This record gives sequence, structure tokens and C-alpha cells, in this order.
Amino acid sequence: METAKEIVKEVAKRKAQKVAFLVFLKYILPILLVCALIFGVLFMILAIAGSFVQQDGGLEGGEAVNLSEEVLAYRPIVEEYATEYGVEEYVGIILALMMQESGGRGDDPMQASESLCGSVGCITDPEQSIEHGVKYFSQVLERAEGDVKLTLQSYNFGGGFIDYVMDNGGSYTQELAIDFSSMKYEELKHTGNYSCVRPEAVQYNACYGDIYYVDAVLRYYDYTLVIEGEFAMPVQGTMTSDYGMRSDPHTGEQDMHTGIDFGCINHVTPIYATHPGKIVYSQFHVNNNGTPGYGNLVMVQHGEQFITAYAHMSSLNVDVGETVDQGQKVGVCGSTGSSTGPHLHFETKTGLWDGHQNPAEVLGIGDL
Repeated sequence: METAKEIVKEVAKRKAQKVAFLVFLKYILPILLVCALIFGVLFMILAIAGSFVQQDGGLEGGEAVNLSEEVLAYRPIVEEYATEYGVEEYVGIILALMMQESGGRGDDPMQASESLCGSVGCITDPEQSIEHGVKYFSQVLERAEGDVKLTLQSYNFGGGFIDYVMDNGGSYTQELAIDFSSMKYEELKHTGNYSCVRPEAVQYNACYGDIYYVDAVLRYYDYTLVIEGEFAMPVQGTMTSDYGMRSDPHTGEQDMHTGIDFGCINHVTPIYATHPGKIVYSQFHVNNNGTPGYGNLVMVQHGEQFITAYAHMSSLNVDVGETVDQGQKVGVCGSTGSSTGPHLHFETKTGLWDGHQNPAEVLGIGDL
């Protein structure tokens, strides 16, 4: 039999266990639940933030195209340093950037001297150029919070553009690139070191850097835009001509303009499908009487009786019979056919050559 001393000891032990259990229920358990809730919220925030990083057109999921042999030869080195600096999923973008910067030629194929030492020409070894260029890309990408287009434009403008964007909405737009370039050019034009690299920038007085640098890089990168909404814009450009009656730019006579026009850069600006569909026309168009027509023309069928058309392009990226996703590249801006200059002529209609409607209504944009 247990002695009285052992019974008292056992009772005390059970009492202590009960007290400990009550303390756990009253104090420790609520703390653990709060911690779990906090970690859960943080996980959700990080997941959402990660999805925002991936929303920049899915650019890291594309593929570099039309690269020179020189750039292709540097691919293993780019992959090596991209892995080292944690941007291995952006190898295609970096190769496209190199193609725009130098085509892979010279001792500084990434044109990284200025970011390394503040002046052009200090790098004379291609591998050093690639290592620093990739490192600098990774740093800019981090500062840009994963916005790839902002990263690319900042590679051209410098890091000050990131600060400007973060103070004006937080994500890259063509308008912000134009505004920043115009502002910087006004500050620095007295030095005589700056001039417009593209004639299209003169109208904006935006001669600091290249305001169309993002498009210039992405012409070497094939990808599908991620777009919300029913119909997307076919091009990143400003509408320059309305739908309806107007003075024909060739004859001066009143004529029906069966679409709307957007300004863009010849051989550079990509043109995108506004909605999923099937390619029903993709070739150079000439009028029946032999006169210049739409030039390089793509038409996409959406459903049974609705077609979008993309005209005057410099090159075509799709063939008849293909299906395309919304935001998929169908061609590149040009001035082929009956055209007075580089632009996209965009139509919406119910038939191949008739049933025209006002595309501005379909796209949800106003008149000029």
C-alpha cells in the first residue's frame, strides 16, 4: 500500500499537471493560435505578391528569337551568371537585351561599362561585360519589384526611372517612359550630349535615352501577354486616326476610314491579337486593281461572325489555320501597302471585307 507521503506526492504532481494544462489553455494556446494566424496571413501576402510579379505579361515564360550567332554563342555564359545571380528564368530576356544592345559584337556585348564605372568603354572583356550586365539586371529587377518592362527601360534610362515610376503609380507604362525622358532631356539638353535616337520621340521632346527601348528588346523575345478583360489593345501606342469619314491622306477626298490607326515604330513595335481566335488571313494584300492595299495583313476570326484585322505590318508572325491566344504576337509594326508612315490600321468587322464596325467601341476607348 502507498504511504501517506506517496499519496500526497502523487496528488501534488497531478495538481501541478492540471495547473500547467490550464496555463497552456489560457495563455500559451492563444499565443500559438495568433502566431499561426500571422504566419498564415504572411504566407498569403507573399503568395499574392508573387502573383503580382508574375503578372508582367508572363515575360519570363517566353523565348528569345531572331538572335545573331554571336549572341547565341554567349548563351552558356549568360546561363552561368544568371544562375549565380538568381535570374535563371530570365535568360531569354537577357539574351534579347544583349541583341538590342550590341548584337553580341564587340568587347562589351551587354554595354555594361557605364553601370560599372560611370563611363563608356571601361570594359574590354566580353565575359566581364556579361557578368556585370547580368548582375546589374538582377539588381534592377529586384528594385523594380519584378516588373520586367520597368527593369528593361531602367537598364536604358538608369535607376532613377524606377524611383520616378514608384512615385507615379508603381508600374511601367509607355507614358511614364515618355514623361521621364522629356523631363531629363529638359534638364540635360544644355550639355549637348543628348539627341533623339528615334524620330518618333521628337514630337514628345523625349530625347533622353530610348523611350521605345522595351519594344526594341521584346522584338527579340516571343511571348504571350497576360491580359484581363474581353478585348485587349492590339498595340502599345497612341491612337492617331478615328473610324469614319475623313480626308484621304493620298487623294485629299472624303473617304470612309474603316478602322482606327495607332502610331508605332517601324520593324520594332509588336502587334498583338486582341482576343482568342483562328487566323483566317495572313499574307501581303494588294487591291483587286493592282494598287497598294493593306500590305502585310492578318485577320483573326472570333466566333462565327466577328473578325479583327491588323494591317500595314512589316512582318507576320502567324499562318492561316493557327489558333492564337489573346495577347499573342501576330506581327510587327510597319508601313507596307497603302501607308503614309509606320502605323497599325486595326479593324473590327463581321466579314472578311465587309461589315465594318467602330473598333474604338469594341476596345472601350474614346475618340480622338
